[in-house]
Amino acid sequence: MTAVFFYIMFMGHSDLPPHAGGAIDMLESGRLFAGNFLMYFLVNLLTCFTGAAIPVKIALVLLVAIANVSKYLLVRNEMAKKISLNYSKCISASLLFVYIIPVMYFLKVFGVFSHLYNMYYGYYVPNVWHNSTILCAMPFAIVTFFLSLRQFKEYDRKRNGLISLFVALGVLVKPSFFFVYGVAYPICMFIKYWINKEFLYSLIPVLIGWLCVLYVFLTTYDGSDGTKVVVSFVPLFTLEFWQSNGLYFLVSMSFPALFVLFYWKNVSKDLAFWFVLIMLVVAVGIRWCCLETGERAIHGNFCWQVIPAMWFVFYYMINRLIEPFALHLQTKVGGAVRVLGWKNTVFIVLYGLHVVMGGGYLVKYLVTNSYW
Repeated sequence: MTAVFFYIMFMGHSDLPPHAGGAIDMLESGRLFAGNFLMYFLVNLLTCFTGAAIPVKIALVLLVAIANVSKYLLVRNEMAKKISLNYSKCISASLLFVYIIPVMYFLKVFGVFSHLYNMYYGYYVPNVWHNSTILCAMPFAIVTFFLSLRQFKEYDRKRNGLISLFVALGVLVKPSFFFVYGVAYPICMFIKYWINKEFLYSLIPVLIGWLCVLYVFLTTYDGSDGTKVVVSFVPLFTLEFWQSNGLYFLVSMSFPALFVLFYWKNVSKDLAFWFVLIMLVVAVGIRWCCLETGERAIHGNFCWQVIPAMWFVFYYMINRLIEPFALHLQTKVGGAVRVLGWKNTVFIVLYGLHVVMGGGYLVKYLVTNSYW
């Protein structure tokens, strides 16, 4: 991971160099604790607050690499609770690369969609390689997600405190994931516990998260550059919006939609399914209806929440698909071999194609130095 991100930082086109510059700017302007400061602060801390460009870039590379490896380790350890370590390693590694299949890009060969030249812009992807803040925020999102799933099964007050901690840390790196988590988690806790003390206590991490978001907002938007946050539903009722977004949305959601269609009876009673579904719906809604004006209008800051939301969708799908295999590893009934079955096998193969696509996308990025 260090080698990959070192190449992206110094040889490729990405958001990493501007983010390194942002860390230097925050140090020189005395704004070390402004906005979503945590990643930038750690970069400055690792370089002993020297503000030297090359050391800052190297420190950011190390942070992003550590974040991606942490993402792998967290999933590996979670998966290892029900399948062997070797299988859990494979699945965890696959989730680092899993991607959507940009069908329209490949149809260019046949003269169709020849104007759609990219494999990233417009699509709803579960992984990126070019943005340091979303990469550094993912480990905090994953820990928060795993702890939340345990709260759905059995509430624990100490675990509630841990969720509060990781929610706060995640927001202070990048608040995007919390935009969806802050809606989905209380809804699911209400479904599970109704209005009782467990539900009320579960609102504490959400409140802490929104307070952190408020802090980030107030220390980011000072009004000097004319930037504002606008919420508008008007574009949804225009033909131009659907011409620009419709095909990308359908292509990106085709595999999750097929999964839901074929596994509805299995997943519809699973609170974890509704958790990831609500996060995805909220993520897409924010992407469609929220935007910034002024100098930050082109930053696309209300698109980033789609990435963790989609990643958790893929995590949920592969987690459910391997359940029969996990059960077989744990138990044997009358000596009979439990197999995945044709449906699970087909979907695992489809998932594998998405992983291969992710590897291909990364190679394409490294070769062309273009992440789109």
